[in-house]
Amino acid sequence: MIVWAVPAMAQQDPQYNMYMFNPLSVNPAYAGSRDALSVALIHRSQWVGFSGAPTTQNLAIHTPFSGKNMAAGFQIMNDNIGPKNTLAISGIYAYKIRLFKGKLGFGLRASLYNYKFDWSKINYKDTREATYNLGRESYMMPSFDFGMYYSDNKNYIGVEAAHLSENKLGITDENINQTNTIEQNAHLTLTAGRAFVINRDFIFKPSLLVRGMANSPVLLDINASVFLKQTLWLGLSYRKRYGMAALVEYYVTKEFRVGYSYDYPFNTLNTGNGGSHEIFVGFDFDIFKSKLISPRYF
Repeated sequence: MIVWAVPAMAQQDPQYNMYMFNPLSVNPAYAGSRDALSVALIHRSQWVGFSGAPTTQNLAIHTPFSGKNMAAGFQIMNDNIGPKNTLAISGIYAYKIRLFKGKLGFGLRASLYNYKFDWSKINYKDTREATYNLGRESYMMPSFDFGMYYSDNKNYIGVEAAHLSENKLGITDENINQTNTIEQNAHLTLTAGRAFVINRDFIFKPSLLVRGMANSPVLLDINASVFLKQTLWLGLSYRKRYGMAALVEYYVTKEFRVGYSYDYPFNTLNTGNGGSHEIFVGFDFDIFKSKLISPRYF
């Protein structure tokens, strides 16, 4: 039997270098934390130079409700890798309570994933296999995530449990003994960080992201950033078993910020590719006419 298994990969969801600039991408409980209608857009081109290398776009919009502890958000994620395209549309709800000197949030994310495969984009070693795989297939699948996020003026910590329904879809064609399978495996993501205010013009912020799922290596991302003159973030990240990344975020105004990141693998992937690039754009709309806290450390 020939089996085509596409189990949403060991690194199941796209991994962003600049997750700390858009925490909603890794935790639905972050929704509303910027006390404004916040819009963030990330584009990632991974392993430039490789044919069929991943490209990802993520649009996140979230806002608190005026005078309430509730918040809502919306996300669209588009991910392409080789013959596979994944489009996810998500709705988010969060509720926050005051705890100690900060706020503790609880968030739910409900998503609908559309997986599309174009088998004609694959080069087969056995040309006889290609005759059975020249068409396109499309699958729809729901997914549900839960998150908790605590933050105060200088600290944050959050945990997300993603793909809790662990859905699995597949079609088997008995005539050619071929099975196409999509799986969503549940995983946990922990994020944490602290801002050390040396003085008004120099803030040091270490942060980390840990992601794990059954039968897969743990993903560990450690970042150290400095904030200069209340305007410019500069940072370096180390990702276990992968490599390093450099990132920058600049506040054009107190509402508008832009960022860029470049990462390069130190493993076997460093041959034949030009690294990976991320571009970030964020904007906060002060729709409640409140005094925006700007800039924010997270």
